[in-house]
Amino acid sequence: MNALRAIYRRLVQRYMLGYDLLLLGSMALLVLVGLLMIFSASASLSDRLHGSSLILLRNHLLHLAVGLMALAAGMRIPVATWRRAMPGLLLLCFVLLILVLIPGVGHHVGGARRWLRLGIMNFQPSELLKLALILFVASYLDRKQELLAQFFRGVVPSLTVMGVFLALVVMQPDFGTMVLIALTLLMMIFVGGAKPGHILFSLGGFAVVGVLLIMSRAYRMERILVFLDPWADRQDAGFQIIQSYLAFGAGGWFGVGLGDSTQKMFFLPDAHTDFIFSILAEETGLLGVVAVMALFGCFIWRSYAIALAAEDDFAKFVAYGIATLYGLQILLNLAVVMGALPTKGLPLPFISYGGSALVMTLFMSGVLLNIGRTGRARP
Repeated sequence: MNALRAIYRRLVQRYMLGYDLLLLGSMALLVLVGLLMIFSASASLSDRLHGSSLILLRNHLLHLAVGLMALAAGMRIPVATWRRAMPGLLLLCFVLLILVLIPGVGHHVGGARRWLRLGIMNFQPSELLKLALILFVASYLDRKQELLAQFFRGVVPSLTVMGVFLALVVMQPDFGTMVLIALTLLMMIFVGGAKPGHILFSLGGFAVVGVLLIMSRAYRMERILVFLDPWADRQDAGFQIIQSYLAFGAGGWFGVGLGDSTQKMFFLPDAHTDFIFSILAEETGLLGVVAVMALFGCFIWRSYAIALAAEDDFAKFVAYGIATLYGLQILLNLAVVMGALPTKGLPLPFISYGGSALVMTLFMSGVLLNIGRTGRARP
């Protein structure tokens, strides 16, 4: 085992300039899986919408090109720069989230106003907000660690800032992203030194707000009812999750073959976005599902290893926040497509179609790699 570790370190130092080889390798393979699955899952829809089966794949390749530039930037920008840039980044997010809510400025899709048009792609400010709030909480924990044992002086100030931004996210509306960010930041605060009772109390408060938000909108209540019994409305509200079940069932052990999915032929809604894992399960079977989950597991393992090895507290909290964010997002997406949670509209990192999510995922992965190069996480 020690010999393998020594070989790993030599490879990283000699060929990867100190970057974490396992993290980078798992990312590259997940991006490749995403390319294959987006081409397969989007071809029929692309042909219907644009007259060519390659248009959505072309768009994804453009997003990927921007994402790779973002990855390179994240790998090279010093972590200390993010500490200084955090206030400006938070202000930028606040302005962008306000702009999204303005009719005629924010781009309206499927009953939600979450995007701004930026040239060749729609940009989703809540994706940038994930990074901004992780940086804010990391900076707060680094500066105020001695106060975190006190609820009102240590925990409440950070929760107040979180609440303001998450309220803007809910107004879009984007309930799933609000839940994801809230859970991530609460876990960061807990790791930073807050008492378990304070975190549980805060979690209870967020849960009460969540229940009230669910009850305030009929479509959210419908999602809960569908989750409990999708077969009660199998031709309408329960249709999507039932088609997802059928995709998983059809896949069997080894799948029906790449490109041969039936559910992507306009049966399963959002087949190339939030429910792309269902198509992967159908085409590659249990074998493919286990392989991709292993890649995600490797990515999260190395992310937490980087956080543990970070020499600077701010960098440690940033790495922990990014690792937790994507760990939770992966779990939530997989739970939704398998019917273990109500639908939330969260994409699968690296694999789902979506420009903003892909660019920010690659950028934050670059930040992780940068922190790992400094901290030298052990394999």
